[in-house]
Amino acid sequence: MVKDDGDWAVRLGPLEPGGPYRLEMRVDGDAEPVIAHDVYVGEVFVCAGQSNMEYQMEFLRWRYPSEFTREPDPLLRHCKVPVRFDFHGPRRDFDEPVRWVGAAPDTLDEFTGVGYFFGRMIRQWLDVPVGLLNITLGGSPIESWMDEQTLAAWPKALADLEPYRDDEVARARSERSIAAMNRWYEDLRVRETEAGREGLDHGALDLPSFLKDADPRLDGFRGVIHLRRTVTLPAYAAGRPAALHLGAMVDSDETSVNGVRVGQSEHQYLSRDYMVPEGVLKAGRNEIDVHLVVEHGTGRMTPGKHMHLDIGDDSYDLDGTWTYSIGARADTDCPGEDFVRWKPLGLYNGMTAPCAGYAARAVLWYQGESNTGDAADDYGRMLRAMVGCWRAAWGQDRLPFLVVQLPGFSIDGVEDGGWPLVRRHQWLAQREVDDLVTAVTLDAGDWNDLHPWNKRLVAERLFDAARRLVYGEADAPRPPEPTDVRLSDGRLVIRFDDGTGAPGLGTMDGADPGEFALVWEDGSVSPVPARVDGDTVAIAVPWRRPASVRYAWRNAPDRGLLCGANGLPVPPFALPIPAA
Repeated sequence: MVKDDGDWAVRLGPLEPGGPYRLEMRVDGDAEPVIAHDVYVGEVFVCAGQSNMEYQMEFLRWRYPSEFTREPDPLLRHCKVPVRFDFHGPRRDFDEPVRWVGAAPDTLDEFTGVGYFFGRMIRQWLDVPVGLLNITLGGSPIESWMDEQTLAAWPKALADLEPYRDDEVARARSERSIAAMNRWYEDLRVRETEAGREGLDHGALDLPSFLKDADPRLDGFRGVIHLRRTVTLPAYAAGRPAALHLGAMVDSDETSVNGVRVGQSEHQYLSRDYMVPEGVLKAGRNEIDVHLVVEHGTGRMTPGKHMHLDIGDDSYDLDGTWTYSIGARADTDCPGEDFVRWKPLGLYNGMTAPCAGYAARAVLWYQGESNTGDAADDYGRMLRAMVGCWRAAWGQDRLPFLVVQLPGFSIDGVEDGGWPLVRRHQWLAQREVDDLVTAVTLDAGDWNDLHPWNKRLVAERLFDAARRLVYGEADAPRPPEPTDVRLSDGRLVIRFDDGTGAPGLGTMDGADPGEFALVWEDGSVSPVPARVDGDTVAIAVPWRRPASVRYAWRNAPDRGLLCGANGLPVPPFALPIPAA
């Protein structure tokens, strides 16, 4: 039946996975049916959240090159929902065509990396078609993914949104902020042109590092800096194509080799992996020039990111001494963009609502980085509300959610407890919300990269979680978690369980357990050594009584991380110590 507003739906009975099926639709009074032949039945997963779920295979090509040489798999399909926001109400449909594409070398770039690896695992395990519905936007806070009724519990969020409900005001604010950024860049360009090569600072830097650490004169520097490196190549390299890997930079760059531009990036969150085309390299000296714009005085070629030039099987190290010269200095920080698309409510209305009701097996939720600020301790309440909102929209009270707990990251963060709090709420959500499970990925992060490349490991953890929650495999591996804390005779004992009864605790690096700390009644914190004893961890406690014990309570914990015999890491925790 077609409603007055044109909406219609047909509910089909159970179908066997596979295909292709023939779908025929007839409209009363129309002689010609509409027929679709490329129709399959299988498992559909919603891949949702911010940039680490959105992160495309395009940016992982250098990490997983063999994935781009696989035979096409038309039964692993991906659909990227167009980025839209709306502050007036839920949209019913898209304003442009959307399409499902099969996994193939020429389409793989647009797949979500986490979703792709997860989908391949499901395909291999169940041997059924798999669809990945990609509803993501980098930088988006959880408030942008909730409807207005749900957001009523956060009146400040709706109050902050109010000016943006006027489309003209929202457009004007966005355009003004972008225009201010463009003026800053244009002023910098003019300054660089006028400065020429007269009297500007220059020197040498040991890279990768923060600019200020490599040369104190660059402390607080904002503007344009040219970074140069000479690499001497043998005769065989002349004219050959190559891959230039420069890690990450802050903020934007244009990079050239021998005067030929090979790549550019607009912000710090992209890995600088640039192709050097044929005919550019030569025997002998080759000059690499990075035209780097530093927007906020925190310029860097990111520490810990190995830089190298790869030609065939040979790799040439670019870490070490680079020369620099200042192109121009700016007087102020670059203005920031008013990201209207991240405002509360907008992405739910513009992206989630048009998809709501599409039959799905589960939601893979990877988000939280943008909620690690002042309101981090409210993330648990927000996550519970968002899950309820989406389940209502889908009409599936028990729509499973597989939540990725945030991995480690610290280079741009302060140790204010925000990241550990979000992780804590993500873990506790599985106790507070039915049909939700959290995947621990503490070891999948990079301290120096908001977008760690190890998406396959994240997908493996989600696959284990899906086997447990979605498909009812009780023996699917899960991480050990603390079940009991006791203090007696100066010895604190924490017992762990992974569901098997004998977790066989160890550490991921083979060292003694690290990352444990005692919290005292006055709020002070003392790191303490610990040791593994079977399924327990034991900590010697001095004469005074601690109030609680913490584990991995940092932005990027990495010392002696605990794991079970199955290799899964223990989630971070903060537990009170009960009275004797």
